[in-house]
Amino acid sequence: MITLAEVLASTAMSEADPILRGNVPGTLRRIVRWVHSSEVLEIAPLLRGGELLLSGGAALLALPPQEQDLYIRSLAGRNIAALALQTAGQGAPLSARLIAAADSYGLPVIELRSVAPFVDIAEAVNRLVVNEQAAAHQVVDEVSRRIARQITDRGPHLPSILEMVATALVAEVSMAASDGLPMGHAGSAIAGDGSTVVTGIVVGGQLAAELTLRSLSADPFLLELAADRLSGILALALAQAFRPTPAQVANARLMEAVIEGVGVGNVERLWLAAELLPGQAAVMAIFRASGREANFSAVERVLRAGGGKIKSHLWDGDLAVLFALPRSKTRKSREALLHAAREALRGTDTCAAFGPTVDDGFRAHESYVEAQETMGLGMPAAGEVLDAIEFLGRRIVRAVPDSGFLELYVRACIGEVLDWDRKHGTALLASLLCWLESGCNTTASAVTLNVERQTMHKRLNKIRDLLGGDPRTSGRLFAIHVAAAAAAYAALAPTISRRAIH
Repeated sequence: MITLAEVLASTAMSEADPILRGNVPGTLRRIVRWVHSSEVLEIAPLLRGGELLLSGGAALLALPPQEQDLYIRSLAGRNIAALALQTAGQGAPLSARLIAAADSYGLPVIELRSVAPFVDIAEAVNRLVVNEQAAAHQVVDEVSRRIARQITDRGPHLPSILEMVATALVAEVSMAASDGLPMGHAGSAIAGDGSTVVTGIVVGGQLAAELTLRSLSADPFLLELAADRLSGILALALAQAFRPTPAQVANARLMEAVIEGVGVGNVERLWLAAELLPGQAAVMAIFRASGREANFSAVERVLRAGGGKIKSHLWDGDLAVLFALPRSKTRKSREALLHAAREALRGTDTCAAFGPTVDDGFRAHESYVEAQETMGLGMPAAGEVLDAIEFLGRRIVRAVPDSGFLELYVRACIGEVLDWDRKHGTALLASLLCWLESGCNTTASAVTLNVERQTMHKRLNKIRDLLGGDPRTSGRLFAIHVAAAAAAYAALAPTISRRAIH
């Protein structure tokens, strides 16, 4: 595939006079899967990884430093190849603070010091990318056809299938059962640097096996493409031999019912069939991989080590996990699960979101829905575990269908703060919300915002002047907190400043 070094050396990119800023290891060896240009600050959820993102930079550089950090963090969490910012005409180079933030999150930043049409850069590089990808597709298509003929003519003989894959990809191929026991191996052992891709083989909603592909190539695209295509073919091959136990069938049916939100009566029946006790509370969590080396089996082993009843199910690429808890001390049990999940995911390419506890496990679907919403709102980075409880304010704002209703009260409560931010380019709203979310702790909010305590005091004094007094003694603390959250998190009418949306 195309490396970032090749992109920087291309004629179209050279016209923009690019220069690398920061010091992210391996920057020039990064693979560019696509070139995309956008000025939208909420672009991260639309990216899939490997993109070179081109931006004029004006919208980003106009943000306060804390919100620039959030933007950088959101892109790094999507594993893009690099961010290229055009500073020509901006009057100043990129700030040292922004570059330091990008380094801390592992996001390479390229400064474009001359004006060049982004469309020319995108077309030139994407044409090369498409050509390389087409060649990879041809290789995978051919091996897929050969495996299909093998299964049709001679049956699903696993050693023959793995040998075909190893030969076509010039790779080491191995397969293991979900419990780790080896099922087959082909190809010469690969040692040292290269690429490794691991994918699950799912049969009937159950993880039947894991396929591991290793290659000397530094670019994993061919392996990832093969893993995507072959996981389905190998699932067909294993389906004839893999027979889920009655317990696995019961677990799968329960989890599908919880995920799809069928009636409580049906969930109750399936709950008991899965050997869970009536009267238990429940918490749902979603685990998601940003790459292909997510080891969901390892995550489950860590979570099960803590005891308790756990049911899991692979669904649309995610791992959904149900934790059945005794109704006593559910808060402590949930905190222990969060801690265990954070330990399990540290340093991996997997993230997670936990929903709130439901007192009646038959209503576990409600916890699942909130875990999904939290995953979307929080856009967690690799290794991060989100807690739905911390997103309650955003969920309340999103649940209000009438944005005009919210706008009315936001303007009434904190309109002067929003007007001041818009007029002076400050970030008083972000400071106010951080202070409120810290429990009105000035020292803690100063640390979170990375400012001096004295600076935080000055901001709070200005906020009190604009609000007509100290929120803590005005009797309007709750209303001000809700209004600040609404202004920061909701996509309201243009009259409300969106400078602090994150």
